[in-house]
Parts: sequence; structure tokens; C-alpha cells
Amino acid sequence: MKKVSCLRKRIKFLSIFLVMTLLLAACGTPEKEGIPDATDWELGDFSYTNQEGNTFGLKDMKGDITVASLIFTSCTTVCSPITANLAKLQRMSEEEGLNVHFLSFSVDPEVDTPEKLTEFGNKFEADYTKWNFLTGYSQEEIETFGPENFKTIVAKPKNGGEVVHGTSIYLIDQEGTIVKSYDGLDVPFEEILEHVKILQEQ
Repeated sequence: MKKVSCLRKRIKFLSIFLVMTLLLAACGTPEKEGIPDATDWELGDFSYTNQEGNTFGLKDMKGDITVASLIFTSCTTVCSPITANLAKLQRMSEEEGLNVHFLSFSVDPEVDTPEKLTEFGNKFEADYTKWNFLTGYSQEEIETFGPENFKTIVAKPKNGGEVVHGTSIYLIDQEGTIVKSYDGLDVPFEEILEHVKILQEQ
């Protein structure tokens, strides 16, 4: 009888635990509330070099809301429009009094020196106090880091063609979690700003 009673208690406890787990899953995590189709990708640790030659890494992002992109300075197609869109988003966020930081990873790091990244950013009047353009890693490293963290291809052809990479931009919360991706060429500016406001309120 004692064994039966003990078994019933265990089953009851497991049932309650299962129900609570399902309820928590249904509620979602705080950073996802109010953001449709949110993701939950943890950005991997990194420590790279920015356009000023200074070290910038994941720990420097903590506490800030960030919008990230993948670009390279010799790109003749999508990188300039993506960066121009981020520059516009930077101006819009400043006009609304939102504290948003920006992060652009070079997908051609062995060519993109800090000097070249500065020259590239200057074309778009980037505010470097809240925008870091990163390099200082190998091509192999970014071709691993990109897919693992941003779920997109990064590949430099062996024949010397331009680097292949995704054109999305990514909203990253204060804990370093990627919570949403957007089209970097047809940017939903107002939607992103609304999502930034949601993150700031949580």
C-alpha cells in the first residue's frame, strides 16, 4: 500500500510539473512578449576589433539593444543599401530618443582593416559612439560564426568572387539574445522601432 501511495504522489508531482512547464512555455520568455515570430538565438561569445582598432565583444553589448548586420567594404551590391538603411534607422532611433546600438560584422575580414571600415562607415555618416564595424578574425572564423549565430550562409568563393552572405538584419536584446530578424534591403523601420520600445520596457 505504501508503494502504491508513493507512486501516486510521484505521478501527481510529475503531472503538476508537466502542466507548469507547458504553461511557462505558452507564456513565452519576457523578451519575446509583444514581438510576433520572435526568435530565441543566443549570440555566441566573441571579442573582435572595431573600426578604431579597439576590442569589442559580447560583454560590451550587454545591457544595450543592438541591431546587427553582415557586410564587407568592397561589396558592389547589397552591403551599401543595408548600411544606408541602418544609418537611417540610427537617425530615426535618435529622433525618437531610443538608445539603440549598431553592429556590423565584416564577412571579408582579411581585407577589411579598421581603416577601410572607418572609410566605409563615413560614407553613411555612421555615429561611431553607438556603431561598431568589426574585423580582426579569420575568414574561416566568420564563415562559422555567421551560420551558427545568424542562421545564414557566409562563404568567400575560392575563385575570387564576392563574398556570399545573408541580407537580413538582427535585433538583439540586452542579454545578447537575437529576438528578431528583418529584411535588410526592405527594412520595416517603424516595426523595428516599436520592437525596440517593447524591449526597453521589459
